Amino acid sequence: MVSGNRAWLGLIPATRRLLFGGANQPKARRIGETSTPTTSEYYAGMNEDYRWFRQDELVRKCIVTNAYFATLTAGFNTVIEPTIGDINAEDYAYVKDAMDAYNRRVNLDQTLFVAQVKRSIYGRAGFEIILNDDGSPSWLLSLQSTRLRPKLNAAWELDAYQYEGRQNFYAPDEVLYFTNLGLEADHEGLSDVEPVRDACTARHRLLREDFPEIVKSLWAPYVILEADTRGLSQEESDKVVDELVKTAQAGKSIAVNEAVKPTVVNLTPDIEGLSKLLSQVEQAIMGNFGTPRFLLGCPIENRATAYAELEAYTQGPIANTQRYLKRELERQWYDRWTLKLLEEEGEKVPEGCDPPISVKHRWNPVRAADVYEMAKAVSALWGGGFGPLGGKREKAWDLMGWDPAELEAF
Repeated sequence: MVSGNRAWLGLIPATRRLLFGGANQPKARRIGETSTPTTSEYYAGMNEDYRWFRQDELVRKCIVTNAYFATLTAGFNTVIEPTIGDINAEDYAYVKDAMDAYNRRVNLDQTLFVAQVKRSIYGRAGFEIILNDDGSPSWLLSLQSTRLRPKLNAAWELDAYQYEGRQNFYAPDEVLYFTNLGLEADHEGLSDVEPVRDACTARHRLLREDFPEIVKSLWAPYVILEADTRGLSQEESDKVVDELVKTAQAGKSIAVNEAVKPTVVNLTPDIEGLSKLLSQVEQAIMGNFGTPRFLLGCPIENRATAYAELEAYTQGPIANTQRYLKRELERQWYDRWTLKLLEEEGEKVPEGCDPPISVKHRWNPVRAADVYEMAKAVSALWGGGFGPLGGKREKAWDLMGWDPAELEAF
């Protein structure tokens, strides 16, 4: 008869196979929270750049928009390229089919989106590669960037990864790793939020502190109440003043039996100047991330300006991000699984030699013209009531890729 503890242990592998399809368990363990912190406690000690991503809606919109355009707008595909002149790539179609299956299994497009968001915030992003029992990739676990550190040897080669303070926690091939603006050979990267920390602080104060106070002062001027407390003791005088402070609320009547002299102080804040200052701060943030204004809901001069901004955006920051992700994927992801798939088919590649074929990551082109032509077509069909739309809002929203929930407002 099997003891209770041994019976439970016997259920663990079965449960794991049921949940993960035979996948090994992650090395990184999840520690549950013991309590729900308050807002002030929650932000205390938080990484500053991540805090602004959480708190500032403009910073979040810029980072998410850039990541979306770089990784999800047009999608990607894989192609087989021969490394030797007389190789027929079609003979290795099974490698492409398996690679595409791996990408779907680990949800690679969503992983790349998360990677771009995190490398923009922290300067780096890492994912633990969880394997199936057969050695193929099962899923990718997003690791906390602030706790992940690369460990290099004297020759600047990657030896291992430190995680949560534990040395040599991951081997180099156990993590899919990306950096942002890797100017040095330290594999650390730089945060895109760091240059606008002060601008974020200024914008936060303007929107959350200064403007609410200004609005309050405009409709409820400050009142100075001068109470005549002669003949009262110090304790009684303090009590009278405290009561006046408690009852002196905007729009509320005050009844007292002491002599009180009110003085109204009308403030005239420079609202126009503060609005211009806010606009300049927001321009600095948007300029830092390079996100076109109209993608963030900001007004633009005309269609030509918007087209020029989007064209420069797709050919500049977006193309640069895609180029980096492509090269890292091919080096860390595609080359590894190509060798494994070839070996499984009996075509073992000698160490130090290149395989006969390589898998390349190809981003589908993101073109400004496509965005505007689609918008123009939808607008014309909707406005005239002709074509396949036939006055159906749902079809217009579907063609443009908009949120169907917005239809409820019409």
